[in-house]
Amino acid sequence: MAEAISPAAGQRGNAVFDFLSRHAMLAAAILLCIAFVATSPVFGTPGNAANILRQSASVLVLGLAMSLVVLVGGIDLSVGSVVLASATLAGIGLTEGFPPIVAVGMGVGIGLLVGALNAAMIEGLKISPVIVTLGTMIAVRGLSLVALGEYNSWVEIKGPIFSDLARQTILGVPLDAIVAILAALVVWFVLRLTILGRAMHAVGDAPVAARLAGLGVPRLRSLAYVGCGGLAGFAGVLVAARTGLISPSIGQGLEFFAIAVVALGAGGLSAGRITVAHAVIGTLILMMIFNYMTIRGVPGTWQTTVTGLLLLAAMVAGKLIQRDSQGDVSASEAFRDEYATMTPTGARLARGAMAAATMLLALVFVFVNPRFATVANVIALVEQNAALAIVAVGAMIGIVSRAVDISPGSVIALGAVVAALAGQAGAPVPLALAAGIIACMAVYGLNGAIVGGLGLDPLIVTLAAWIWARGLAVSLTNATTIGFDMGFVTVMNTPVVAGLTPAIFMAAAAFLAGWVILRRLPVGIHIYAIGGDPRMLRQAGVDERRLRVVILLIMSLFTATGMIVMLGRLGAAAPTAGFGLELDAIVAVIIGGASFRGGTGRLRDTLVGVLFLAILNNGLSGLQMGDAQFFLIKGSAILMALTLRALAQGYFSRPVAQ
Repeated sequence: MAEAISPAAGQRGNAVFDFLSRHAMLAAAILLCIAFVATSPVFGTPGNAANILRQSASVLVLGLAMSLVVLVGGIDLSVGSVVLASATLAGIGLTEGFPPIVAVGMGVGIGLLVGALNAAMIEGLKISPVIVTLGTMIAVRGLSLVALGEYNSWVEIKGPIFSDLARQTILGVPLDAIVAILAALVVWFVLRLTILGRAMHAVGDAPVAARLAGLGVPRLRSLAYVGCGGLAGFAGVLVAARTGLISPSIGQGLEFFAIAVVALGAGGLSAGRITVAHAVIGTLILMMIFNYMTIRGVPGTWQTTVTGLLLLAAMVAGKLIQRDSQGDVSASEAFRDEYATMTPTGARLARGAMAAATMLLALVFVFVNPRFATVANVIALVEQNAALAIVAVGAMIGIVSRAVDISPGSVIALGAVVAALAGQAGAPVPLALAAGIIACMAVYGLNGAIVGGLGLDPLIVTLAAWIWARGLAVSLTNATTIGFDMGFVTVMNTPVVAGLTPAIFMAAAAFLAGWVILRRLPVGIHIYAIGGDPRMLRQAGVDERRLRVVILLIMSLFTATGMIVMLGRLGAAAPTAGFGLELDAIVAVIIGGASFRGGTGRLRDTLVGVLFLAILNNGLSGLQMGDAQFFLIKGSAILMALTLRALAQGYFSRPVAQ
């Protein structure tokens, strides 16, 4: 009898495990809700439930937007800026007397326009989606700030549609939440029940097979970016309605939380596998946790830290539970099949074009501001961008090995805070700096263990670190700046020879160390191999997982060195230090000629990219313009540089052999 029952029991056990494998995040959301209701008398009340739904509305729509591009194997870092642009344009429309429905259309329209621009550059010029949307993120935010500046940087939202979205309820459910749910149903219908939706799934899951089957892969990906922009614009309308007042801080960092929503719901960013349900579940998990921590009186800074750690835990759990995910295509790799490989002539032309553009940019600033070419300013230019140059070396190693890292800025802030706290506790400068270095290496060690041990996408793992490391830095300092030893600061800012400070020599040493690692050590060959063709590396008997850990630890040394330079230049540990540094480093590497496909890239070309950004940053700062104009011109210049490089290589490229 026992032998007859045992197979049935085993089948039931397998069925339960299979259900959990498919719906692990849904089960987690239900368990969290039960736990929160059981431990808080306020959490389960109708009023608080309505509050969660209202807070979730814009986040859900933004998660839907990100889902579209992740589904087809892309990423969009511009959605946060689109939220600001949409809210700003809608507010301006209302202020100028346009009907509310027209203001809504203006907000959605600007999102569609940005999405179309992203699609044109990504699919038309074959530029990596990460770098294109990074450029539009900066430019669109700058344009929005310029527009806000014409209205004293504040625009009030007044209009019947907007007030209804903010205040009205139907059967106790907030109207904006109902609208967001309707948007989710529309996206679900398109993706699940239409030919277009099935084609988009195919493009993300198997892009080469989809193209061979006759599907218009570029067209479908373009539609995904346009749809993403439109939904992000609609999210901006919901944000405008809920806040009632548009300020320059709206939308900042939302692009990373949109990615977090999708990754939380899906347990990763697997192209071709993302569904609307993942965005809904991820939104509910995130907003329930935020709400519960607020009820419990947890400071907002610690909430950010918990969010990053939660994202990391969700990805690890998803990878462990979902046994069939080994064949998934990650969002940061899915575009590899579409790009052209450069002929030697084309590569030289593209590099020459960027070098010429850098020199032309310098000449423009010399003409506009004669002080730009002075020896003192040139030294200041190099010194101000020494940390960027050092971090760019690590970023180049990461991109060559297909390990895109977006955490250096946050890790630098955390390392500096740890060093400053150690110094405040009485540790001598060498030990305090050692503590900061260890903190940086610990973060990268954790990232390496997860990436190497579980095979998770480095982009999403380092995104989690970007969130939790920054939150931890802010939490440890209570959002205040901590001073560091003035003797160390004096040494770092005192010229050693010919007016050159130690920071400049450290940047030069970083490039020399990077050259030695990539060109003179065996690990350099492995770094290029794992980025170019990991299969050959495995056939050679190299442990790919261990190599991933080693690569991230090498990158940590450059980040830690950048931390020391920044700590010496600022003279204090600011929890906001290094914000955006990781993105500038990635831009420098890509402008210099490295490819997100991995396996290609030279440090001398990265140096050209660093010089381009350094000249741009210093030149714009010398003109004493506001942040709005700075972001607008910087973002536009980056997009122009990417376009120039793409056009230069387009004349001398050939399709990738499949």
